[in-house]
Amino acid sequence: MEQDEQLEDWYVRYHSIFGKRYTRKRKDRFLESLTADIRQFRSDVELETFKLNEKDLVEYNNLYVGDIKKADTIICTYYDTPAAHLGPYQFFDVADRKKNTMRFIFLSAILYIIVGLVFTWQVAMPVFQTNALISPVSLLCILFYVLYFFFLKSVARGWPNKHNLIRNTSSVLVQLYSTKQFRNKKLAFAFLDAGCTNNAGLEKVMGQSNATVYMLDSIGSRKKLYQVMSNRKLAISSNSIETVVSSEIANNRLVYVISATKEKDRFTLSKDDLKQNQLSDTNMNEVLLYLKQLVGRNNK
Repeated sequence: MEQDEQLEDWYVRYHSIFGKRYTRKRKDRFLESLTADIRQFRSDVELETFKLNEKDLVEYNNLYVGDIKKADTIICTYYDTPAAHLGPYQFFDVADRKKNTMRFIFLSAILYIIVGLVFTWQVAMPVFQTNALISPVSLLCILFYVLYFFFLKSVARGWPNKHNLIRNTSSVLVQLYSTKQFRNKKLAFAFLDAGCTNNAGLEKVMGQSNATVYMLDSIGSRKKLYQVMSNRKLAISSNSIETVVSSEIANNRLVYVISATKEKDRFTLSKDDLKQNQLSDTNMNEVLLYLKQLVGRNNK
């Protein structure tokens, strides 16, 4: 990618300042910043808030650039970041994603409870038995329990992952750059919620548009680039991005553009891949070239 001042600013902002986008509060702050950035050069920006059903307590937010209902092509990526989890990231497998996250939460909760029990048995009980309740040492124990139960909620909900540059800030940066570079009435962009959990944001877009959707996911690693789809007709000719037709992609209007390790029919990124602190400029540039070809084909 061209290293101009604006790109450097976006990199710092969305990698360092808004690098964790796990809780609703952090995601809202990210969306406010992203909207402000895009409105500097485009006015056709819309935020959609929705629920999976009326009784659902969870709200999701998708940010659209352009009119997704009139577009023939939608380029999208998810902006949320994952919880800490066990094992590698396996593309296209929501069940595996959930299982690895729940395993980490379960083990973390057990360890956290053990710490609380040990503190109670070895520290708190002797202190309360030999000191007044309002003594300094007793008050310190009470403070420990206040903090302990405060953080217990975070343990049960899952710890935000620390390393999110590859998954999926790299894709967010390419898509943000693309919203400035590529414009026509048949093209729209979508920054999607819940890409790390249940794909609610993607399903919302697929359900209210008949467009072909190109989904960017973790494109900034050093691994090989792939375009994965069930409908080969959607492939963009590229010497650097390998085309794979896969039954894992259930919708024939959907194409994933990813960087990954391919083993038979599985695509993964290891924990070391996900912890990279430097983007692959080669992959970032190749994906931009790919999107340029896509937009060019869309204009014909």
